[in-house]
Amino acid sequence: MSNDKQVGLLYEAWADLDRVTDGLEPIPATQPLEQGSSIAWAVAHVTNHLDRWMHGLFVGLPLHPFIGHTRFRFNGGGIDPGEWQMIRNSVGEVRESVSRYLDGEPDMDALVPYSGSRDHLRDSGLTLRNAILRASAHHYFHIGEISTKRDRLGHSVGDYPGRLLRCL
Repeated sequence: MSNDKQVGLLYEAWADLDRVTDGLEPIPATQPLEQGSSIAWAVAHVTNHLDRWMHGLFVGLPLHPFIGHTRFRFNGGGIDPGEWQMIRNSVGEVRESVSRYLDGEPDMDALVPYSGSRDHLRDSGLTLRNAILRASAHHYFHIGEISTKRDRLGHSVGDYPGRLLRCL
């Protein structure tokens, strides 16, 4: 396991995302709440982002065949209840591959060209360190969203972030 504190923050975000979705059944996971996206879509969405940036930009691997689909990029909605387990399995596969890369102690200052929606990154490029911090922040944004939705459903899911031991 990597000793890098920023990688540790990403791993803590994964643990907190797992904790906030623990015990969630397929129907509440996949139904949009108040015309927003479903919890399942949010989980797939943050993992799609991780997949595109880590695999697509830094590792040079093809995107995950399920999570890498464009439907998980923007404008989320409901998901078929039968896909909840597929999303969870795919999240595990993406994380396993990303953690193998990050645990190999890659150059955190490696700079790659960026052609996405963030103008300032198009000019400067994207470092691995920046990508990890952005992925962690993105995870925590959606963890807050999921926690709020679960609270509205009457579920008790605890406080976030967790202990953050791997990044302190």
